[in-house]
Amino acid sequence: MKRIKLSDYVADFLSKISDFAFVGHGSSVVHILDSIDKRKDIKNVSSQNEQGASLAADAYSRMSGKIGVSIATSGPGIINLLQGIGCSYFDSVPHFIISGAVPTNNMRDNKNIRQVGFQEMEVVDIVKPLTNYAVLLKRAIDIRYELEKMLFYSQYSRKGPVLIDIPDDLQRELIDPAKLKSFDFKKFQKKHIQISNFKKLKLCKLISESKKPIIIIGNGANAYKSKILKFIKQTNIPYLLTWATFDKFDHKDKNFLGTFGVAATRYGNFTVQNADLLICLGTRLSYQLTGANKNTFSSKSKKIVVEIDKFELNKKNSVKIDLKFNNDVGFFLDSINKINFNTDKKNISKWIDFSKKLIKQYPICEKKYYKERKFVNPYVFFNEFSLVAKKNDVIIPDASANLIWAYQALVPKIGQKIFTALNHSPMGYSIAASVGPMMHLNKNKLKGNVIAFIGDGSVAMNVQELETIAYNNLNIKIFILNNDGYGLIK
Repeated sequence: MKRIKLSDYVADFLSKISDFAFVGHGSSVVHILDSIDKRKDIKNVSSQNEQGASLAADAYSRMSGKIGVSIATSGPGIINLLQGIGCSYFDSVPHFIISGAVPTNNMRDNKNIRQVGFQEMEVVDIVKPLTNYAVLLKRAIDIRYELEKMLFYSQYSRKGPVLIDIPDDLQRELIDPAKLKSFDFKKFQKKHIQISNFKKLKLCKLISESKKPIIIIGNGANAYKSKILKFIKQTNIPYLLTWATFDKFDHKDKNFLGTFGVAATRYGNFTVQNADLLICLGTRLSYQLTGANKNTFSSKSKKIVVEIDKFELNKKNSVKIDLKFNNDVGFFLDSINKINFNTDKKNISKWIDFSKKLIKQYPICEKKYYKERKFVNPYVFFNEFSLVAKKNDVIIPDASANLIWAYQALVPKIGQKIFTALNHSPMGYSIAASVGPMMHLNKNKLKGNVIAFIGDGSVAMNVQELETIAYNNLNIKIFILNNDGYGLIK
């Protein structure tokens, strides 16, 4: 078979997982960018700052169903990418990162030497705490194995970002694709932990004894809507959403009781505090949900937690968990949806009625807000925006106050995508992130607006990406909410 440049092989691989590479420039990645640029099935999207590229790739992955790709040179380039890598890692978003390293003969052979090659940096050591897998390519012949391994770890178990650091001279090396070793993912794939009959019986007992149960739906349950609705239909148990699942379920559903958390709705928080059983699907119950004092969170309830990450189940600074399932939510639901649960649906209906009264008692947008004349009340703004937003729109709030107002007051329509970087939550996310979804809509000729909300304090963080938006002629709507500075902190 004809030998090809390693960078051409990389470009071909990337074209199979994404339509775009969101990139910065630099001497250590020119060959990879050139190889991508020669293709018609994947396009380089150049940012003004690599931070913008990484945020665009993160958002592209969140809404497209493909994998966001970001590329940057070593040194300052990869440092700038860290913002988006952090967003993907803490929200469990697949993200493919390629950094360019100095030629192998310019690399230091002693870590006591600070730097040999220009912009040389220990990229793998820097990103290890923020990635599912990171590797420095040392031999050209390993490129297929490492790219396939990255793809596996970006989507395996708890999803997240992966990175490969490729030296400049290896990018230029000629390789024979037929002689490249592949990655055998079957050797690394763990089998599902089977749910014991004892645990099933305990689950049934807790559910049958409960008069005020709640299902909490977290990020790890996002892919299993139909299975969750089947469980809800069978048991009549109502549910609360975390912000990570805010746009996935019908807010007019009779079993939907709102969102909860430190900055969520009063009625949702009253509901979770009055519950006697929490069935938590794919959520780590972070401080943003429970508050800093875990002992006061829903203190009268028993807690069942389904979580794929065993370390989250066993952390010391967590709520007391009465029944743990170290399982993928989909596998868990497949197992328990075969059970005929003995629930008192009449009592649960009374519990739902009680919680629905709380929704009426503590509305998010009160009528008196419409009487304010000096400024537009933010709850009025988001309430009115919900009425005009289209079902195919992609809505991206930024960090801080505008994010809270949006997630409290927006009423999603089925089909809308509403997301932001919830756990890392950098200021300036929404403007840069909006590039990724808009490129996806345009490429696939899909209907829908991409709408970014951002505060006046956050705009300055990535305002340079307005040039990326203008250069690519992207029809993005940006709303700046001016609360005269860092309003949430004030």
